[in-house]
Amino acid sequence: MNKTVIKALAMLFEIGSCKKGIKEVDLLLLGLAYSSEDNKHWVISQRLLIIRTQLSNTNEAIAAILATNQDIRENWVNIIAARCKEAGKLSNASALVLLVTNLAGAAKWIEQAIDSASLKPSAIKEVERELLNVTAEQTQATPVIVRILAAASQLAQWQQDALPMLSSIDKTGTHPDTNWSQGRLLERALQHDANSNYILSGECDKELDAETMTWVLAKPWLFLLATIAFVQDSWAAETHGGLLLELPNGQHPHQPSEIQVLVSNNDGDEILCGTLAGFILKVLSRMNMGMFPSLLSEAELNNLLSPIIGLLLQRKVWRYQEGLSGEQGFYQIHPEFSDACYRISGARSFNLYGRPLRTAIREQAEQWRIDQQNSARANKEVAA
Repeated sequence: MNKTVIKALAMLFEIGSCKKGIKEVDLLLLGLAYSSEDNKHWVISQRLLIIRTQLSNTNEAIAAILATNQDIRENWVNIIAARCKEAGKLSNASALVLLVTNLAGAAKWIEQAIDSASLKPSAIKEVERELLNVTAEQTQATPVIVRILAAASQLAQWQQDALPMLSSIDKTGTHPDTNWSQGRLLERALQHDANSNYILSGECDKELDAETMTWVLAKPWLFLLATIAFVQDSWAAETHGGLLLELPNGQHPHQPSEIQVLVSNNDGDEILCGTLAGFILKVLSRMNMGMFPSLLSEAELNNLLSPIIGLLLQRKVWRYQEGLSGEQGFYQIHPEFSDACYRISGARSFNLYGRPLRTAIREQAEQWRIDQQNSARANKEVAA
């Protein structure tokens, strides 16, 4: 296994894509990464990001991908089989049970390798030192190799199910149906390290010289928040339920630590469902989209959203309304930007091509309310 393969896989996790054309890499990434529209790049998928979160670092994730190759895997399987045989000789079976449990789907590989079990140094010591800083036969490497094999067993299953091609991003944002599509990844807000040809940028700079609609469409996080406000506005016009974005007392409207999301039914009955960050995470999940380089916690995302809300208020995309006496203030779309959404360029992006995202936002809001009602009902039944 040459260093070119490891370097390509490292690049995939670092910027979200790597070049195709390296035979070993191309074989490893079938079913694990998306092929770009021009067939020249591999683009990272949620499958790989899921595995990355299960492991301690990117090097372990690279090792897990390598371990889907049987020739490489056998080096580690034989060593772990020997460790299992050692654990089986102990009077207390807990060590063996723990090993088998942690191996998960890889346990079948170990079972098949019992006859070839050996603690001899493997034939890929250089790879082990580069990725793991330890060779596999050493005792301290055992839990690491077990984690890697367990992850490899899941990756090997996914390799049987090829992913579709991924289209290039429309960087103007005028075709959100292309950008906000199944399998697409959205870079963390305020970050811009990814390959922006295939991963939605986290950039949210002011660009004060740009026309507001052009600015919003070209910045995915701004477009997402603008669309939430657009859905809120169009839903309110129906007078059948709605979405409310309220600011808890004691917070500054331009720098909120969190925004509360309430969803009302046809009778106007409001239910507090959670925070804006939590809502966004649910919308992305509903669209089968993920976040790059890793999923943020709700608290982390709320913090990142704070300065973006300030930008939206500054550029009159959102506006903040003070609540009446005893009521909380709230956010809604700014009337000027709302008007722009119904003009030719805005209508094309928000109404026509933005339909998949708008639909996901509204359906998720309605589902969130139902989930909260069901949860409250279940809690009452338990208490009774």
